Amino acid sequence: MITLRTLFFAFALNLAFGLSAQVNDKGTFHLSIGLAGGVHGTAYQQTIYVLGIPFVDRQTDGAVSVTVPIRASFGLAKWFSLGLLVEPGSYLDSNATRSNALATIALEPRFYLVNADRFAWFASVQFGATSLQIDDRSPVLQRAEFGGGSFGLGTGIGLYFTDHFGLNLGVRYLASSLDLRKYSYDSSVFNLSNVEGRMDTRGVLLDACLAFKF
Repeated sequence: MITLRTLFFAFALNLAFGLSAQVNDKGTFHLSIGLAGGVHGTAYQQTIYVLGIPFVDRQTDGAVSVTVPIRASFGLAKWFSLGLLVEPGSYLDSNATRSNALATIALEPRFYLVNADRFAWFASVQFGATSLQIDDRSPVLQRAEFGGGSFGLGTGIGLYFTDHFGLNLGVRYLASSLDLRKYSYDSSVFNLSNVEGRMDTRGVLLDACLAFKF
């Protein structure tokens, strides 16, 4: 027999789960994966020292990127989560003979400005490290490997279709400063003791990710 106590207990459980159904809460685990496309401006500066005298060459270019952002984060409060971003991909610059591999790993604090049952508006900061390998096959293989830090600011929305599944849409500003770590020409590795290289990038990325929360 269903008693008033049973009905009250069921109602209380339903109320409790309803109140905890916000997109983010303390103890909520988030996982997402998707695609991101970006447009970037690049500036490369190379310095060669001859008898201690620096000879500087500067070049600017543009590039587009395609990456796969993979995020895992944990809610520390209703308004805040801390996450890890792993983002492999590649970019294409104006030189059609080049191919490359790009990877970023970053900490991503996220602040929830709106945190409803099925909708969230958030802002995020990105503190990361980026590696970039560029292969130029004209006329022989030249490989340059870069590494350095990256910083980003972003905002986006989360749209959830169930308590556990939804879609995240976001936009980010991303800046990086990458130093030349290794250079090889036709499989011969160059000594970089007299050569310095740095690539600075600034860009905007749009991303769409499948999102899961538990």
